Amino acid sequence: MPHQHHAHDHRRTLRLRRQRMAIYSYLLVWGGVLLGIEIGYFEPYTPHWWLFGSTLAANVVIFLLLASGASEQWGERFGDPSLTIPQMMIGIILITALLHFSRELRGAIMAIYFMAMTFGVFALSRHRMILMALFVLGCFTALEVWEYLDAPESKIISLSIGHFGILSMGLAWFVYVGGHIHNLQQRNREQRSSLQAQQRHLEKVNQQLHDTMAQLEEVAIRDSLTGLFNRRHFMERIEEELARADRRHSPLHLALIDLDHFKQINDNWGHQAGDQVLVRFAETARSTLRRADLLARYGGEEFVILFTDGSAEDIRHVLERLRSALSVLHFGGRPGFSVTLSAGLASWRPGDTVDSLFQRADDALYRAKETGRNRLVEA
Repeated sequence: MPHQHHAHDHRRTLRLRRQRMAIYSYLLVWGGVLLGIEIGYFEPYTPHWWLFGSTLAANVVIFLLLASGASEQWGERFGDPSLTIPQMMIGIILITALLHFSRELRGAIMAIYFMAMTFGVFALSRHRMILMALFVLGCFTALEVWEYLDAPESKIISLSIGHFGILSMGLAWFVYVGGHIHNLQQRNREQRSSLQAQQRHLEKVNQQLHDTMAQLEEVAIRDSLTGLFNRRHFMERIEEELARADRRHSPLHLALIDLDHFKQINDNWGHQAGDQVLVRFAETARSTLRRADLLARYGGEEFVILFTDGSAEDIRHVLERLRSALSVLHFGGRPGFSVTLSAGLASWRPGDTVDSLFQRADDALYRAKETGRNRLVEA
């Protein structure tokens, strides 16, 4: 839609520019007629005010139609949204009227017909150019016949025939060249439209590819059941955070969490109930932990959390909140069951590696299980 709106505005701008050029051309011809009257090449009684005033008024009306967009309705009915044919007809009628008052300048004034025809070269098909050429010949013929009937003694038939022949050949040339130019323009528009369509298609495909890659990246780092980060992604992140802690001596804490008696839940309530427990734990942990805390599913019913901010006491409070929040949840309907967790917490020490930090957290988790479960033990 934005592209179509931009193209529509561009076409309207071009039509308004052409219309301004037409008005400038009429003003220029008007100036030439005034000069011709002064030096005797036009009849002194030439009604130039009426001729050019009405012509310019009609063109101002057309300009307003183009500017307002009302000409688009014309285009839907007649296929001429730029109103090129009415503009050309107005100009041709004006030129025909000027020929009547032009005295011996008739041959030169006839050339202005081709100015009007030029106006249609870039907008009209060959078929319509032929119609406009016939309209020019019709207007010129009507003028010659009327002048002959009005004053036959002053009319030189051979000169009129010569003028008619020259005008016919010029118009035939315009129709041929104009049709060729129109075909080239049409082909160019089609090629440009095709390229734009291909570009839009490529942009769409590229966006789809980008979205697909983003989804694949998300799938690659997420656990499919809980939506938490998976073990592989967690291990990449802890390597980065541990290197940062080594450089800056910033706080870093690792907690290993195990859901108590999870095998019994699967055995007694089924794997679907076990999956529900894992999902509810993930939801509870996400809502309890802080934004900066990195939570991942380590495997089975084991989870791991990396804390990159806060003291050990702060982390204990966070983990206690999580333990309490999980213990009040109810699963499996009535009578149903509840779930608890055991956690082991280890804090970074200078010289720690990922293995040593995990080992201390795992030892603390083992002690939490050995001393009754549903508790947090700090290494």
